[in-house]
Amino acid sequence: MRRIYHRFPQSIDLDFELARPFQDVLACMARMHDTHTTGRGPDGLVKERIVLQVADGRTQFQDLDATLTRAGAITEVADFRVGLQKTLLTPDKRLPVSENVFYLRLVDKGPVTECYVAKESRLGDMDAMDLRSLLKGACE
Repeated sequence: MRRIYHRFPQSIDLDFELARPFQDVLACMARMHDTHTTGRGPDGLVKERIVLQVADGRTQFQDLDATLTRAGAITEVADFRVGLQKTLLTPDKRLPVSENVFYLRLVDKGPVTECYVAKESRLGDMDAMDLRSLLKGACE
């Protein structure tokens, strides 16, 4: 089943190919969903979290679930909303640093998967190339 978002941006920031079949890329995306890393930043500990949502009913997104990535549940094309959140961890509280939101379209092209990336807004400290590096690192 195709998972298309009807308001996917017409202006694409980056398009590239992953040298993996469509179902493998979906499995990689499912493994990345709701994961986080913690590293030392200039102001202290910074938690980076990845939240993935898949298009549902052409008008909205739902959280990516392992059942959606099983073979045959999503075919041909899938649109995702990728949220990359950074939070500064202090002894007293957690302070949001930035949130980068991208739209990602995956298209099945046989042995490779075509990817189209568009950033939702100009806010945040990441760009489409950073998302490409993240995906390539997770899937290859």
